This record gives sequence, structure tokens and C-alpha cells, in this order.
Amino acid sequence: MKALRQAFQRLSLNGKLAGLLSAVFLSSLAVLLIALNSLFTHYATRQIDHQASHLMDSMDAVRQYTSNHIDPIISPLNQTSDKFLAESIPSFSTQRVFTYLKANPDYADYSYREVALNPTNPLDRTDPLETQLIRTFRADADLTVLTGIRQAGGGSSHYVARPIRVSDQKCLACHSTPQAAPKSLVSTYGSENGFSWKLGEVVGAQIVSVPIDAIYKAKHDSLGLVGIFNLAAYAVTSVVLLAFIRRAIVRPMREISARAFEASMHPDRIEFSEKHRADEIGRIAQSFERMKQSLLIAMQMLKHPDQDKADR
Repeated sequence: MKALRQAFQRLSLNGKLAGLLSAVFLSSLAVLLIALNSLFTHYATRQIDHQASHLMDSMDAVRQYTSNHIDPIISPLNQTSDKFLAESIPSFSTQRVFTYLKANPDYADYSYREVALNPTNPLDRTDPLETQLIRTFRADADLTVLTGIRQAGGGSSHYVARPIRVSDQKCLACHSTPQAAPKSLVSTYGSENGFSWKLGEVVGAQIVSVPIDAIYKAKHDSLGLVGIFNLAAYAVTSVVLLAFIRRAIVRPMREISARAFEASMHPDRIEFSEKHRADEIGRIAQSFERMKQSLLIAMQMLKHPDQDKADR
């Protein structure tokens, strides 16, 4: 620390100002980035939540289209066919549409699931966390969205979940009892799963998940831009400020110092032109000018002591 202080003392005024500016800037930048780190994490999470909500709105539109336009066409076929055509099921359509949506780079990191406590297709059965989410939705009829962090596949993901509620009587055509369901559905999936649903009941959830790494990447990209812009602003400001200080303060001070040294030997040859300035540099020049005049008088007295006595 002592060596650092000594090195700092040996610097020129310009160097000291540059070092001080750098220290203040780097300290301010560090504090700014620490504060923005938390803010950008929150912002990145909210942005992903917004995209997830937009995605689920799109999937809801697919569900409605399938229910209103595709199901009336395919349902009669399911009543007579031995093979159940899953294209009439809204959840089947949404998950197929999502596979195409993942080709969009904006959604490449997203995953989408529609799960249920008692699904027709066992692949759509909930895991423990998803089960808890559905039970939470069931316990609060006014709750429309849940978000949080889950551990899966060796990593962490941020999820956004919405309830799936039986809001249309047509859903019960396949999910009330095995006897009322299309024979092709029962023959394909069996009579044990996906039945006993009730109108108005929360039976499942839409869940969009995004790896935490994607959130951190968005945050780091934003912090990087802030850092770059601040460095650029610092560089421009420092160059302009140091150039101004050098021209307005350092150079005049050096010139005054050099002339003051010269005046100590030849005061009659030196003129402090900065004495007409109204700032601190001007006052310093005025002080040196008075010292020069005093020195001239003293030297005059030393050269002509008899004349000084006569004057007295």
C-alpha cells in the first residue's frame, strides 16, 4: 500500500487525475453491475414469463380450434373406427403444434407439457411437482398462474403453469365414463384412465419450462451491453475531460512554474500573462506577479543602497 502511495505521488497531475477518474469509474461500475445483476435477473424472468404466457395463449387458441372445428369432423370417425384418431383431442394438437414452434429460435429452449392427474394417455401423467401444482389450483379457484423453479434432467428450470379446467360439456363425451366414451378410445387406451372428470373441475395444467441458463444468458447479455456502453462513455468522457484539464489547468500551471523559476533570476524579463484570468490560475499568476514586483524592488535596493537612504 505504501509503495502504491509513493508511486501515485510520483505521477504528474494529469496522471493523478487519470488514476483518480479510473478508480472512481471502476468502483461506480462495480456497484452499478451488482445492483443491475438482481434487476436484470428479475427483468429477464419477467420477459420469459411474458413469452410463456403468450405461448400458452397461442396453445389455448389451438385447443379451441381443435375443439370447435377438428373434433366435429373426427368424432364420428372415432365412433365407428377401431383405431382412435387422437387429432380430435385438443391436448394432442397443442403438443404437436409446439414441436413446430420449437423450430423458432425464440422458443428453442422452451418445453411445453399438458399434464393431468388422471389422463387418458399415461404419457401425460403428472410428476410429484405437477401434481402439487394442480392441487394448488384446485384449492384456490381464483388462482390462474403459478411460477417457480424446478430441478429436472440434471439442471434447473423456471416454469409457468396454468390450470386446465373442464369448461365444455363436450369434454365429458370422452372423459365421463368408459361406457359413454368412443369405443376406439377405450380399445386404444383402456377403461382405467381418463374418466370420472367433472364439469368445472381442474383436471390438469399447462406448463411451460425454460432452463435457468437461458435466463442467465439473457441477463449476462444485458449486463454486457451496460458494461460496454459505460466503458465507451467513460473513455469519451475521460479523453475530453483530461484534454480540457491539460489545456486549462496543467499547461498554464507548468508555464507559470517555469516563469516563476526564471523570475527568481531575471524578474525584469518575465511577464505573467495569466494574471488577467478571473479563475484560480489567474489569482496564482497575480500572486507571482506581486512576488516578482517585490523581488524587483528588493534587487533595486541592493543595487543602489545610497539612493534608498537619500530617499529616506
